[in-house]
Amino acid sequence: MMSLARRLSLALVALVLTLLAAGAAVVLIQRHYLVQQLDLQLTKLSNMPMPGLMAAQHPFRPARSTLAFGDIYLGIRNADGTLTTVQAPTNDAALVPDLNGVDELPTPTGRPTTSGNVSEVRAVTVRKGGTDVVIALSAQSAQDATKQLITTLAAAGLVLAIVVGSVVWWVHRLGLTPIARMTEAADAIAAGASHRRIEGCASGTEADRLGKALNTMIDTTQATEDRMRRFVADASHELRTPLTTLRGYSALHSSGTRTDDVHDAMRRINDEAQRMSRIVEALLDLNNLDVHGLTDRERVDVVAVIDAVVEDLHVIAPERRIEVDTPRSLFADAVPDRVTQAILSLTTNALRHTPHDTPITIRVTNATGVRISVIDHGPGIPPEHLPHLFDRFYRVDSGRSRSEGGNGLGLAIVAAIMQAHNGDYGVDSQPGIDSTFWIEFPEYTPAQKNR
Repeated sequence: MMSLARRLSLALVALVLTLLAAGAAVVLIQRHYLVQQLDLQLTKLSNMPMPGLMAAQHPFRPARSTLAFGDIYLGIRNADGTLTTVQAPTNDAALVPDLNGVDELPTPTGRPTTSGNVSEVRAVTVRKGGTDVVIALSAQSAQDATKQLITTLAAAGLVLAIVVGSVVWWVHRLGLTPIARMTEAADAIAAGASHRRIEGCASGTEADRLGKALNTMIDTTQATEDRMRRFVADASHELRTPLTTLRGYSALHSSGTRTDDVHDAMRRINDEAQRMSRIVEALLDLNNLDVHGLTDRERVDVVAVIDAVVEDLHVIAPERRIEVDTPRSLFADAVPDRVTQAILSLTTNALRHTPHDTPITIRVTNATGVRISVIDHGPGIPPEHLPHLFDRFYRVDSGRSRSEGGNGLGLAIVAAIMQAHNGDYGVDSQPGIDSTFWIEFPEYTPAQKNR
């Protein structure tokens, strides 16, 4: 397949050949026109009567003609073929046409000269009363005009070549060369060199924007692949522990143990199976949110949802003090079940990872949207962990072990729910003081009623 650079080179060659052909055609046409003008003058002179021709050379008997007789050569061809000059041009007195080997010239014809300042004339012979009269005009004017035209075309061609060459160089440097580098880098990346990136191009050019876009796409793809690898590794790690437990207790049962031991093994198998089921359900929920998003959003009273969640929390952890700071009512544009799921995940996370004697506060505010904040007064979270808390399978080493029931997917599901709502989420923490996990839903407006 022909490359773009080769196509541009061929186009440039075709342009040069076309310009050369056009220039040659212009020169030939112009020379033909000038010679034709000389031939017209010769034809007029040859049609004049002999007395008029001869009288033209005498100032006291001017001929009635618009021709400049001072530029004309007149001669008589003798019987022996020699040429006797009757009149020579005033600016070239030594001019003599070369008619050797020529009997007659009935039409104007180009002939060399034997002497004089010019090398070529246009000549014609006229027989008058048995005498051959030779009439000639210098072709120097046509030659000079042709040379001047060639010089002008050459200068114009040189300027055009410089301009076209500059444009081609500019296109090659700012366009083709960067594209070639991008192609090479893309081939290298496709071959496995994932570290390769597009080199910097001239700032502000299309190639520069394309290179940055390609680098962003490559980085995004690389980040996605890295997340996928981490996800598979984390999921495998999460499922390996319960699978190991299941294999161990099933092997214990197969070895023929006591009835009490069998009951304990079955209980542990059931616990691990339920844990695996929760992980799988959470993964499926995440996938559903990623692929399908949310539909059927409606007007949701966030305060009513929080009241219902608090009632459930009192049943789950009756000893915990839960404080609620909410307005009388505030409506969000959301899916009711997902709002409940997100709030329950944040509050359950606070219950699980804070001391039993610390209170939890649920606060609702209205700024750019409906913001729900869950504030605990636990040990706080080190700053280096904050950017990763909503990542899948991420745990802070302190207080977030598997023994406490977490699988590292609760906050990831919260993040997916908020992204599906076009909402926002985040966490603020002061180590040793408190942590605030917050989510923000779009506020419901009357314009959304008939959506």
